[in-house]
Amino acid sequence: KHTTQPTSRTVVEVEPRSYTKLAINEHQQGYQTINIDLPAAYPVCDSRAAEERRNLYLLCFASSWVMFLEGINGMSGLAVNYFYKDRLKVNPATLSSIGSITSLPWTCKPLYGFISDGYPIMGYRRKPYLFLAGVIGSISWLLMWSYVNSVLSGASCMLLGSAAIAVANVIAEAMIVERSRGETQEYASRLQSIIWGAQAVGGILAAWFGGYLLKFMTDRQVFLLVSTFPLSLIAIAYIVPEAPYHGDARGERAAMGEKLRELWRAFRRPEIFRPCLFIFMLNATPATGATWFYFYTDVLKFSSTFLGTIGLVGSCCTLLGVFLFDATLKKTSFRPIFLWSTLVSAALGLSQLILVFRLNEAWGIPSEIFCLGESAILSIVGWITTMPILVLAARLCPEGMEGTMYALIMSINNLGGIVGTQMGAVVTEMLGVTETNLSNFWLLVLICNLSTLLPLAFLHLIPETDPGMGLAGHGDHGEPEPVVCSGKV
Repeated sequence: KHTTQPTSRTVVEVEPRSYTKLAINEHQQGYQTINIDLPAAYPVCDSRAAEERRNLYLLCFASSWVMFLEGINGMSGLAVNYFYKDRLKVNPATLSSIGSITSLPWTCKPLYGFISDGYPIMGYRRKPYLFLAGVIGSISWLLMWSYVNSVLSGASCMLLGSAAIAVANVIAEAMIVERSRGETQEYASRLQSIIWGAQAVGGILAAWFGGYLLKFMTDRQVFLLVSTFPLSLIAIAYIVPEAPYHGDARGERAAMGEKLRELWRAFRRPEIFRPCLFIFMLNATPATGATWFYFYTDVLKFSSTFLGTIGLVGSCCTLLGVFLFDATLKKTSFRPIFLWSTLVSAALGLSQLILVFRLNEAWGIPSEIFCLGESAILSIVGWITTMPILVLAARLCPEGMEGTMYALIMSINNLGGIVGTQMGAVVTEMLGVTETNLSNFWLLVLICNLSTLLPLAFLHLIPETDPGMGLAGHGDHGEPEPVVCSGKV
């Protein structure tokens, strides 16, 4: 997600504190991205300084826009659910499985980086892939609008669209990780807050319009509208600053085997592997998945507009959760955040049983009000839990392979989510929960919420101190220096 000779590092040297410095990274490991360092300086060359500031702004804007695009694509979420439920007549377990399967491209993010490194198109390694991601993403939704009439064809088109956004995401996140290298945990947290805040803004707009549009548009018409969003990546590809690649692409491809071996050697280091294992387990617990959609529409009789309102409240509070983390917890050690956010999230999740048994109505609380309040609180706590995962992933990346390692860690995180959703689908099927029989839904909610506590038994896998301080000095080669992880070397 995160060109001259492929093994060099070209730097425009300047006098200290004279003007900004532009460095183009040429790491053998990871994705070739532009890293811009901006030391405190007084202007000597206004035109060059202005150009470098412009490059920095373009990189930040491009990264944020890609994340915003991820959020706004959620506008199709309700339309997809109604499409499968009402047109294709699938049950809750199947709909949950489809949702997780279409997320599979997000587990292959390092692969996209290696492909863009080894197969430049027309002399560029990033611009063409952003362009292709925009075109392919648009085509996938056009097919959903005009062609899809079966579960298989629908899942295939959604898989294609998901892969397009994942490729763009790889480039965007690599830019941010590269910029975070050697900085403090607080600085890395701030950058993560910016781009994920952009995604939350996109999610807010998607949640509101996703439900509202279904009042006067069909699900297929929503797919047609969403097909226009990925086309913005074509413009992003045009404005992203990238130097043409003049190296040996064939030699670069031949070196990929060694890159993979170096990535594996780095990943096996305990200070990286152990936190990644915890991140996977934290996401791999069973999830209720799409069953809530059936409960909302068939039992509580919520309209598409109100379902959009629930999503809107959740997205707004997601943004609030990002800001709260940035304002209060960005200096806090990772272990306490994971511990208390998981405990609070599980306790609040059990409050969903009140809604399932309709106790809130017996207490005089309308289900609509209860759902809105529940969505707000769980969204805040959920993103306070998620933000340290993102920051920890950025801090675990050794120097020289930031983009590749970050993509790998986030792929592990996404794989955990897929496993959790599939396990939830299996539990849903075992309990006999269907679109016409939700009598055991309460048991599904209970099992899924209590299972989120299980990963806390492995909390010792998370380092007690900031892992970035130990990894910042590690290059691409050689033996790493000892890093303290959980009190041990």
